[in-house]
Amino acid sequence: MKLDCCNLACPEPVLQTKKALENLPENAILEILVNSTASKENVIRFVQNAGYDLRSEEQEDGKTLIIVLKGFACSVAKEEQEDLFLNKVLFLKSDQVGEGELGSRLVVGFLKSLLELPKLPRRIACVNRAVYLTTADEDAPVIEVLKQLEAKGVEIYSCGVCLEFYGLQQALKVGKIGNAYSTVEMLFNSEGTISL
Repeated sequence: MKLDCCNLACPEPVLQTKKALENLPENAILEILVNSTASKENVIRFVQNAGYDLRSEEQEDGKTLIIVLKGFACSVAKEEQEDLFLNKVLFLKSDQVGEGELGSRLVVGFLKSLLELPKLPRRIACVNRAVYLTTADEDAPVIEVLKQLEAKGVEIYSCGVCLEFYGLQQALKVGKIGNAYSTVEMLFNSEGTISL
């Protein structure tokens, strides 16, 4: 089965891939064509998280062909470190807590305080202006804090549509590009959401 997801806005490539995989018989192959970095990363992450084997091939015209093998995958169990994480999502909608310079300092302070907690949130989702946190200058204090959280195992996602809207697609310094489907899924599958 072939699926052309070129020029589709988030989260459509992931949603179409999900639907195609649900309808695809076992021991079959799904080919997905995408033409943006965000779509490529989001589709690959979705397919891998769903437990399928895949490979991707860069095409000459800037497109990527993702080939999914359904029914041929061999899954390896991940060692979970559940005792280190809460099943919670930190949902960030702004690059500040409040306004102005104080708001910028507060967000760094709150994120830095997470490092001192006995248990960390499993994921951080950045939408709207919060993507400025993950794309800040390399020497910005917030980047160092986010990198420390990521090194401890916290998954950090920045909305792909938001990155594109603000012209920051190539500026991501920490974390991965996310999408609306995976963000909604992580919010609904967590035991709680904390928003700053």
